[in-house]
Amino acid sequence: MVSITEILKEKSIDYWDFADSKLFGIHKISSYPATMVPDMQKELIKMVTEEDKSVKNILDPFHGSGVTLVEGTGLGLDPIGFDINPLANLMTLVKLQGVNKKIVESSNRRIMRKVLEDDINFVVHDFYNIEKWFRTDIIESLSKIKHIIQQEKYKYIRQYYWVCLINVIKKYSNTRSSTFKLHIKKEEDINQLKNDVFKDFFQNISTSYKYLPDYSRHKKVLLSVGDTRELLSKTEQNSIDLICTSPPYGDNGTTVTYGQYSMLPLYWINKKDLTKFDDSLLENYSSIDSASLGGPKSIPSKVHYTSDRLINYLDSISLSKHRKVINFVNDYLDAFDKMHNVLKPGKFMIVTLGNRRVDNEILPLTEITKDFLLEKGFSIEAELSRNIPVKRMPRKVSRVNNKAVSSMNTEYVLILKK
Repeated sequence: MVSITEILKEKSIDYWDFADSKLFGIHKISSYPATMVPDMQKELIKMVTEEDKSVKNILDPFHGSGVTLVEGTGLGLDPIGFDINPLANLMTLVKLQGVNKKIVESSNRRIMRKVLEDDINFVVHDFYNIEKWFRTDIIESLSKIKHIIQQEKYKYIRQYYWVCLINVIKKYSNTRSSTFKLHIKKEEDINQLKNDVFKDFFQNISTSYKYLPDYSRHKKVLLSVGDTRELLSKTEQNSIDLICTSPPYGDNGTTVTYGQYSMLPLYWINKKDLTKFDDSLLENYSSIDSASLGGPKSIPSKVHYTSDRLINYLDSISLSKHRKVINFVNDYLDAFDKMHNVLKPGKFMIVTLGNRRVDNEILPLTEITKDFLLEKGFSIEAELSRNIPVKRMPRKVSRVNNKAVSSMNTEYVLILKK
């Protein structure tokens, strides 16, 4: 049996950058902010499963677009995933459950024929401020597609079509593509956009299914929407063989606004085709981000962490930022406390981390995480660092003294054992 240490010795210092790696196949079906690198995740999971042949399941408690769970499933593991974002959940569900390709091909022909018919009666979709975010003709085109998707018999096929519609909704919205936050484009750019909604949707549904696995009603896919701390509390203790995840590096409101990025597509998708979630997550454009770790509406943390490292950091930033940092760190470590509970003794956790800036001072999140997990009894089997050449992050994430602050360009990977 080859150990993780021996495998790592064979890798060059820049191996983990995966500088030439690109999203491909199944991972390109729908775009999402700050996705993981599939090649890296596959390699990391493979290292652990080669050392420990008894690993049967994999948990990602912040699964995002599902890269880690897709790669874990490809290596024969049963996927378990949590995310507070219903859109991320839908994308991951479709990638894992797959489709019946013959049924999709038949449904595609029906949908394309129906969409092009002139005498289809449909209700024009509406939600608060819809005309701010979409041109009138775009609303009509998307509404027609929505109506026809809802006529599809099989739920998993409807879910596939919703995922294919996400990129179309994003492309034809009035929001700028240069940021994950909702900001209106210039009026001239909105007016110049050519309405190719039908053409783009047809292209997506005709190609994306080819990358998906075959659908089976007996396939074991366990995904849930909600605060990962609550979901971990409901998970059986010592039941998980491998945790592999990249948790948020800060509260969503000031790092990556996954919720704002996802809200417009969520307002178009029929809720009955989404995994059950709390309605409050769709109350406004910031609801998901506010309910995420460190957000003003996140569930109360059961961890109240303090250390010299954290105190020294807080002393370096303005007093007005203390509460935001403390709230996030407590929520974040609360999640790790619960991850420790569900992981089996002797099993591995793989965590990809980054250190963000607050007041232009680097929050030592990686070191805080290590300190906390060592106190919980984990051992650090390996520690890697990598440059971030391809991860889709905003180039500038906040402003200090009216100057934009660059986002992080280095990530750290910890391989820990309970």
